[in-house]
Amino acid sequence: MATEQLAMYRQYASFIKRMVFCSGLWPVTKTESSYFYRHLPILTIFSGTFMCYGGITFCIENLDNIKVFTKGLSPLGGFALVVVKVMMFFLYRKQLRELNYNLESMFEEILEKIHYRPVVFSLLNLFRRPAYMIYYLMVFTVLSYICRAFLLIIYQIIKNIDPKYYPLPYPAIFPWLDGSFNFRYQIQFLFELQFGWFMVFVTSGVDTAYGFYIFQMVGILRAMSLECEKVGKSSDELDIILLRNCIKKEILLLRCRDIIQNVYGPVVLNLIVSSVIVLCGLIFQMFQVRLNNLFILFYILLFIEKTEISIEKVVMVVLYGLLKMTQAFIYSWYGNILAVESETFRRNVYCCGWYEDGNIKLMKDVLFILTQKPIVLTACHFFHISLDLFVKILNTSLSYYFLLQTIDETYN
Repeated sequence: MATEQLAMYRQYASFIKRMVFCSGLWPVTKTESSYFYRHLPILTIFSGTFMCYGGITFCIENLDNIKVFTKGLSPLGGFALVVVKVMMFFLYRKQLRELNYNLESMFEEILEKIHYRPVVFSLLNLFRRPAYMIYYLMVFTVLSYICRAFLLIIYQIIKNIDPKYYPLPYPAIFPWLDGSFNFRYQIQFLFELQFGWFMVFVTSGVDTAYGFYIFQMVGILRAMSLECEKVGKSSDELDIILLRNCIKKEILLLRCRDIIQNVYGPVVLNLIVSSVIVLCGLIFQMFQVRLNNLFILFYILLFIEKTEISIEKVVMVVLYGLLKMTQAFIYSWYGNILAVESETFRRNVYCCGWYEDGNIKLMKDVLFILTQKPIVLTACHFFHISLDLFVKILNTSLSYYFLLQTIDETYN
């Protein structure tokens, strides 16, 4: 069982590294990579900023039409989030190398102790499965946008519609395009295809790397809790060595916490804003139908011609909405798990037999650990990353949905 879990962990770690590497964000040194790879994030930032310009133009052009406006608002949040993620990984590349080294060295040291593996790997599936889920959701979401553009072109050809309008994969407006099939359109289409690559691997790579770092930190905290259980069951010198090793690891974990906050703080802050905007827009699009049936999605799929929403829009809304909710949930949930495990470690230290022998040095080490605050992640020092954050995102999204609905009814 332990061997199977170790193999699953190796596969999970390899998957994370592959995702981040394909996005061009893996923190490599000059000797480990080419000049092009080290500066690939600059291309991603330029591409994302360019797409944000097109998305903002689309929203401005359709301010008087709330339904079309929300259609462009949803992908715009994703474009901006990609830019922020790439910027943070690019700016903090050196710190990320330090983070990878510290966590990898401590975690591998723990894995050498076979009796620790069942406890360390007990939460493996809770981190591994959402990582694959985010990746596949992102792939299907981007493919749905791309396929939609191809299907619209094929539909016009089959129906002999003339003049034909050639759409782009994403809802964006650029002044040099007029909907005709010319060289500028072909270049723009290929550009958006390559940006789809960055959308998939930057989003899935950065989000899954966050979960991977938290998994390693939680595993180290659990191993430290097991070591504390040995205190009072051996010699005083060995007890002091065990606790001081825990102190050294906790100091490194606090440093890792600081790096994660620096890198992911702006990402989480932007994720909150984009998730609220995207979910609000998606909910508004989904409910632009007049239905008396409670099973709204089932009704749409069965009686598609009687509604104002097409089946491709249903697929895109469901995929993108599920993706954004999954992203918001895992960031909040993983932050909550880390805080709980940190508090559990402090409680285990307090409950060990440090008071039985009256060893002053041992008591000082215990006091040093207990005076430390739990390892809690914050987003730019504004709020703690916990499950309460996810609830607030959902509540805010619904509030803005009702606001949009009121505005739409007023216009109508």
